[in-house]
This record gives sequence, structure tokens and C-alpha cells, in this order.
Amino acid sequence: MAALPYMQLYVADYLADTAHLTTEEHGAYLLLLFSYWQTGKPLRIDRLSTVARVSNERWPSVAETLVEFFNASATHWTHFRVEADLEAVNSKSTKASAAGKASAKARFEKKQREANANPANVETSVDDPLQRNGNHTDTDTDTDIPPPLAQDAFDSRTKFSMHENWQPGDKTFAAVLTLNGLANQVFEQDQFLEFKSFWIASPDDHRTQAKWEHALAQHLKRNLRNDQAAGRTTNGHQGAELPRNPQGQVGRGSEGRNGGSSRQGSLSAPDRVRAAIAERDAAAGVAGQAVDQNG
Repeated sequence: MAALPYMQLYVADYLADTAHLTTEEHGAYLLLLFSYWQTGKPLRIDRLSTVARVSNERWPSVAETLVEFFNASATHWTHFRVEADLEAVNSKSTKASAAGKASAKARFEKKQREANANPANVETSVDDPLQRNGNHTDTDTDTDIPPPLAQDAFDSRTKFSMHENWQPGDKTFAAVLTLNGLANQVFEQDQFLEFKSFWIASPDDHRTQAKWEHALAQHLKRNLRNDQAAGRTTNGHQGAELPRNPQGQVGRGSEGRNGGSSRQGSLSAPDRVRAAIAERDAAAGVAGQAVDQNG
């Protein structure tokens, strides 16, 4: 097939060579030239009349006139002018393709030379946590990685469900307790564990670190009010955050549960669970009212 969707037609030369042709012969000759250019090869003799769209009765007369423009063999008609134009077009296309490939190769080799000359194009920091000792072997096979234990994460927008490893931030939770009027209170480890246990059972509830800390503070504040309403008092310990034991757990630290409770006569476990359920229902009611007001 020809290299171009159009052919070169030298009008002056064509008119000079074909001045003696009839209208029918002009049409037949041009159709033969177009087919020659489109296929890029000589015309088969057994298809000449079909390509020229001339009837079998008229073709012998038309062919007798048109054959002078072709080199006729036993099987094909060859047109030297069209052959020369096809060769020129194909040669130009081949040269352009070769030049394009050579240019692409040169650009690739230039990049390779630049890369070899500057092997340290990518800077790495000595503090990169991915840099490890060559003898390090990672033995951690746990693929269920909980969200990071965020510290001072008031500005974090990452939401996650409650999990057993969650801890409130040291500084941020102290600030939350102060805002909720609980800065001078110390709470039991059991209250923290109950809070986590309750929300772990609700995995569809996702909150930010700050929201979880606020919910914990509200839970502790509600329990404190229940104790005060029932006439129970604290033991006098004061602190701005939940104390931690040597293992980093929020609670009574080295006192444990045998060293004395921070509240005397605290609610039973069933009562605390019921209080936590009431807390969640109250939070859901507040959210529903906000939606109604916005609607």
C-alpha cells in the first residue's frame, strides 16, 4: 500500500500527455492510476476493466488507447511515473523513520551516560526508617496493624475504630481532662478498660484520636457524677491524666487493684456497662439533633 493517503498529480504534465483522450478514457485512466497508487503495485490485466469501470464490450477499445501510458506484460500493466513517485515516497518515509529511531536512541544513551555519571541522584536521609542494618531480620508477621498510637493528635483527621492497643495521648488527654473539669481527678484502670471494651464491640464506629479522647473524658466524667450522686468520694489522689503502670497501661500504676481504689464503692461492672450504653445512645441522640437542625 502507498505510503501516503494522497498521490502527486502533475496537472500540466497530465493534460499535455492526455489531450487526445475522450471523457470516458480520462475517467478510466485516472481510476487505473488511483488504484495503482493505493495498492502500490502494478495492475493485473484480468482486472483492468473492473478497476476502470468499463464494460467488457467497451474495454478493448479503451485499452487500446490507454496501453500507451503503461508498460504491458503478459500479466500486468506497469506505470513508470507512478513507480518512481512510490519509490521516492517510501524512501523518504524510511529515512524519516530511521532518523526518528536514531534520535530516540541518542536521547536514551544520553540519559544513561548522565545516570552513570551521577549514580547518587536520589538523596537518602540517615534518619530514613527504611534504612536497616544489613543483619536485621524482621520477625514481625502480624499483618493486621492497628492505627498508630497518636500523641498530640488534635489536628489528625484520620478516623479509626477502637482497638485493644489504643491509648490516649499524654499531653492531649491532659488538656481534654482540664477542659472537662477533671484535671484534679485520678481514675481506675477498670474504667478505661470498660470504655475500650465497649467500643471495641462497635467496630463500625470510626473517630479521630481527639474524638476518642473526648469520648473517654465524657465517660469518666459521667462515672464521676454517678459516684457523687450516690455519695461516693475519691481517695484524695490528684492528677491531670490517667496514671500509667510500668508497662505503659493507663490505670493505677504500681498500686494495682489490691492497693486501694480511687473510688470507694464504685458501680458494679453491669452498672458500668449499662452506663456506657446510655452514653452511646445519648451521643447518637445529640448527633441526630444536629442533623435535624442542619436539615
